[in-house]
Amino acid sequence: MVVVGAGCADILGADWGEYKPMGDLFVRMRLARTGDCTVSCTPDEPFWAEDAVDAAYAGSHSATLLVGNQIMQRGDSEALSTGTSRVQLYEAEVRVDDIEGNPVTDGYVVPITGFVDPGTSDDAGYNCTEVLLIDGATMDTLRGRAARLRRDVQVLATVVLRGRTLGGEKIETAEWSYPIRVCFACSRCEDTYPPSCCANTANEECQGLDEIKSFCSGQRAPQDCRNLDQTCADYINSFGL
Repeated sequence: MVVVGAGCADILGADWGEYKPMGDLFVRMRLARTGDCTVSCTPDEPFWAEDAVDAAYAGSHSATLLVGNQIMQRGDSEALSTGTSRVQLYEAEVRVDDIEGNPVTDGYVVPITGFVDPGTSDDAGYNCTEVLLIDGATMDTLRGRAARLRRDVQVLATVVLRGRTLGGEKIETAEWSYPIRVCFACSRCEDTYPPSCCANTANEECQGLDEIKSFCSGQRAPQDCRNLDQTCADYINSFGL
């Protein structure tokens, strides 16, 4: 995980006059989705240091980020008053660069949701939010590049999250960068037997097939042709790459 504080306003076009100085709101990590693909929004959860995406089977790519709030609560608990330091997240600004720092596509802004409670005297408050790290247009570019090079394309997705305190103050995080490796058709894809069951599982001869397996976003996994509605070869060839 790389956190860069300097230069954020120049790169992303943020108006520093509108936002509280960075540091009170921050991205802690990318939460890992394993098993049943659920997460708990706490700093004790497992995390990933890198994502691996097969652009043949992903039109875009999102990740669950753990966000911390170090603003001290200023509410009156005895009067059951809500503190003004709780942050409502509302947007993320994202750019994607290759490992040499060259932009892959223009940056973009996407909506996000979530409330992050204020911290205590000892600890930050935490919650998580889902952020689109690679949008459809960027994935199209990376898909073509990976197919042409016949290898992984390594990129950094850099995000700035923005929110408002319940007291009306705008706040944003420092830049947070996360590495992602993108390939094209590098995951194993399995056809059914007979192959006709890839597109038509209602046939009687297809009823005894194994259940379609699911997997969590962020790590590559074997694919099932029944999710593609055609054989693996026909699906890959449909890209024309």
